[in-house]
Amino acid sequence: MSTLKVFIVDDEAPARERLKELLGDIAAEVPTSVVGEARHGVEAVEQIPASDAQVVLLDIKMPGMDGLEAARHLAALERAPRIVFVTAHERH
Repeated sequence: MSTLKVFIVDDEAPARERLKELLGDIAAEVPTSVVGEARHGVEAVEQIPASDAQVVLLDIKMPGMDGLEAARHLAALERAPRIVFVTAHERH
């Protein structure tokens, strides 16, 4: 089984760490490699193209460029990664 390349985007460091823990919990069934992290949408849009990420775990609510806007930019990439929205906000 090949390793899934994951990029994590969340403005809160504890949330990014928790996502890495959860990926570790499923490592036996789904091997993953975290290929990058960003604190907001602008960083994500700048860094993800060079990361070769296959999946992006993307927070919805972040300062500046939020996850929904970042997802629109990422969807336009030639090799667009799959997006999984993650949030602690009940509204979403």
